[in-house]
Amino acid sequence: MAKPPPEVQAAIVALPRNDPGRGPELLHVTLISLYDLHYVPPEWLPATIAALDGFAAAPFPLRFDRIENRKAVTLRTRGALAEARAFQKALVNHLLAAKAPIMDGTTPEPHVTINYRGDRLGSQKIPPIGWTVGEIILTESIVGRTTHVEHGRWPLRGGAG
Repeated sequence: MAKPPPEVQAAIVALPRNDPGRGPELLHVTLISLYDLHYVPPEWLPATIAALDGFAAAPFPLRFDRIENRKAVTLRTRGALAEARAFQKALVNHLLAAKAPIMDGTTPEPHVTINYRGDRLGSQKIPPIGWTVGEIILTESIVGRTTHVEHGRWPLRGGAG
C-alpha cells in the first residue's frame, strides 16, 4: 500500500464525506492485493518480503479529484493515473520474476476509501488531493477489526525493477 503524508491525511479527513470514526493513519491506496495470510503457507510472507527487498522503482504521483460512492465512499479520478498503473505493472512483473507468491486480480484501480459504509450521495468533483508516493508498505489488513499490521517498508528511489 501507499499512505498519504500527514498534510494529505488532514485534507482527506476534512472532507465532509470522510468517516470521522476511522483514524487518519488508516487512509491508504492498495497498490496490489497479494493474498490472505490466514489461508496461505507460512513461507509466503518471508518470500514476499525477500522479493520486495530486490525491487526498485521511481516515486510516482497519485491525484484524486472526485468522491464516488460505489460500495463505499472513495476518492478517485477519471484521469489515467498512468504512472501508478505502470508502477503496479512493474511491481507485479517483479514479483512474478522473483517467483514470489501472488494471486490473480492483484491490481485494483488506485483509490482511497474514506467511508466503508457508503452514503448514497453519488459522485462529486473536489479540488485535487494528491501526493508523490515515496515508499511502499507491505501491510496485512485485519478484516473487520480496522487494524493494519505492517510487515515492511521499501523506499522508492528510482530505477527499473
